Amino acid sequence: MNEHAGPVTVAVSRRVRPEREADFETWASGICEAAEKFPGHLGSGHIRPAETGGEHTIVYRFDTPEHFEDWQNSLERSSWLDASRELIAGEPRVERATGLEFWFHDPSCSYGTPPPVWKQAILTEIGLYPTVLVVAYTVGLLIAGWPLPVRSLVTTALSVTLMTWVVMPVVSRMFRGWLRSRSST
Repeated sequence: MNEHAGPVTVAVSRRVRPEREADFETWASGICEAAEKFPGHLGSGHIRPAETGGEHTIVYRFDTPEHFEDWQNSLERSSWLDASRELIAGEPRVERATGLEFWFHDPSCSYGTPPPVWKQAILTEIGLYPTVLVVAYTVGLLIAGWPLPVRSLVTTALSVTLMTWVVMPVVSRMFRGWLRSRSST
């Protein structure tokens, strides 16, 4: 299944039975730790709902579709899913992204279709330019004496991290109406 050679990000959202919240927290930690042991695992995390009764989301990221499929089809994952059946209400909602569209994920939209690529490109530039400038003028200046490949690695890693978990969630919220408007697609 090599539809894309790059990373795969999957978000699985579940409603947890109110009386089982503590058990689900333990379960979520366990399944994330189990995923970490698989080849190609780039990270996972548990996003808790803002209010009681909201959806819990677990996000997994793997370096290739093949490594993701290895996790997806594993007995380990199947065992963890079986253990979660009594903790959740209803069926989980799964969203998969193989590119930058994960930066534009909007959990409030049920249709799950990413915005047009040209809108993603414009908002990526809006977020990326100031992020790269800030990183270059702060961290970049602090490590100016380091070899160029190492400086580039550090500043790129920091910029991508900031874009993924700080900048793009804010930019996506600010431009939500424009991103999701169907008239401009």
